[in-house]
Amino acid sequence: MSHSRASRSLVTRRSVLKGAAAGAAIVAAPAIVSPRVLASSGEVNAYAWGEYISEDMIATFKERTGIQINLSVYGTNNEVLSKVRAAKGEGFDLVFPSVTTLVSWFDASEEDGVDLLQPIDENRVMADQVQPAIWDKSLDLGASRRGQRFGVPFNWGTEAVAFDSTQRDLKYGDVSWSTIWQEENRDLVTVRPRSGLTAMGVMIDGTGEMMDRAHQDEETAKKVLDQALAFAVEHKPWIRTFWKDAQALTGAFLSDGCVIGQSWDGTAVNMWKETDGRIKYVAPTDGALTWLDTMCMPSGAANVDQAYELINWLTSAEGGGMHAVHAGYNSAAVGAEAALDAEAQERFKFMYGPNGEAISQLYWWKPEPGWFQKLRAEYITRYETA
Repeated sequence: MSHSRASRSLVTRRSVLKGAAAGAAIVAAPAIVSPRVLASSGEVNAYAWGEYISEDMIATFKERTGIQINLSVYGTNNEVLSKVRAAKGEGFDLVFPSVTTLVSWFDASEEDGVDLLQPIDENRVMADQVQPAIWDKSLDLGASRRGQRFGVPFNWGTEAVAFDSTQRDLKYGDVSWSTIWQEENRDLVTVRPRSGLTAMGVMIDGTGEMMDRAHQDEETAKKVLDQALAFAVEHKPWIRTFWKDAQALTGAFLSDGCVIGQSWDGTAVNMWKETDGRIKYVAPTDGALTWLDTMCMPSGAANVDQAYELINWLTSAEGGGMHAVHAGYNSAAVGAEAALDAEAQERFKFMYGPNGEAISQLYWWKPEPGWFQKLRAEYITRYETA
């Protein structure tokens, strides 16, 4: 059966939160599983971000399919690419890279003469389980290569402003990227250098158009990054610590005394819960940085059938809902939001505005050609060592 379809408007969490409580039973009910899946068995080797797959998810998937997930975790996109590249596409059946980094996978394949990823057989993917506009948007953001799809949307999330609510009284509508760099925050800020420079570029023109242009050619990129770096270096005294993964980000706020900074939404939600609401998170009015992560199959995957079963379960309302509850990120699965409890819905309203106003102002990470990544890496080093 073909899963191609015309584009439809995205049903965002903003539009479904009102009915989430009423629909919670959707996820509570047993998943509808085909006889073929019930007869399945074996294992699948998944290499995912550290927060993505919980023990409960592993147990439920095995109960539904008979397949055991062997989970390995990583903390950066470079880490997963490097490991799969070193193994020449072997060792794992499913990986979860950010869609905008897939161009690096394709470039590495051409440089090494070894395909790192295999095309997705869309006839084996239950594409109707994925939010339609995200399914389509993923192609524009880098999930396709020469007319073939290589990534299935898994989740999306934002990087915005986290803060200690006992030290700062902030709410949506009053926060922009510049809020982080107010004088009162000197020596109290944490950012990820890579996304810090991007947020500064968005902040400087207030629209993100300048950062969009930076991805088009190297000369323009240098002009844009020069402006961002000048601001970054001027405000280096504001930085208490940099972070590059969820563990370091959590430590910045819970151990190192940071009061405000940039954060991934999932990590921020986990801190929010752990601190009983002391650490909060809110999208800036000039655009939260927004990413989309995908599920991809390495070329040397040994358990292809099982990998497709995992893809289809993670994009079901049950699998996507369990991920959203566990990780705090937004699943790309239709109906996953029904798993969110009332507290999660209230957090969402605080983070993105009472009516989800921030959704219309998201700044999506763009596909990054190799020359851009190398150039930005130079600017990151100059920022860190300034």
